Amino acid sequence: MSTACSSEIPEEVAALFWETQPESIDLDAHRDYVLERLMTRGGWTVMLWIRHRYSGAQIVDFLARKGHRLAPRERAYWNLLCGSETTVTRGGGRPPWAGP
Repeated sequence: MSTACSSEIPEEVAALFWETQPESIDLDAHRDYVLERLMTRGGWTVMLWIRHRYSGAQIVDFLARKGHRLAPRERAYWNLLCGSETTVTRGGGRPPWAGP
């Protein structure tokens, strides 16, 4: 098992983990926590870092298991980016893109 050190987490990413010490985050063991936080709160630089740090398969796995935690817009974006199936659902932080 690999352990993340603070040098693996850029400053823009580390700033999104304000309630914890970024050096205590294991990027592999805590992958669901990391992806959910970054996908919901990160900007363009953070999105690029996610794509560099995690494989498409790891992101698709997260979306299949925990994607319901993301707002529909974020879920649709990441599904489109990774080429996985997009489903429009009600709920989340923003209104759905499709009507009833």
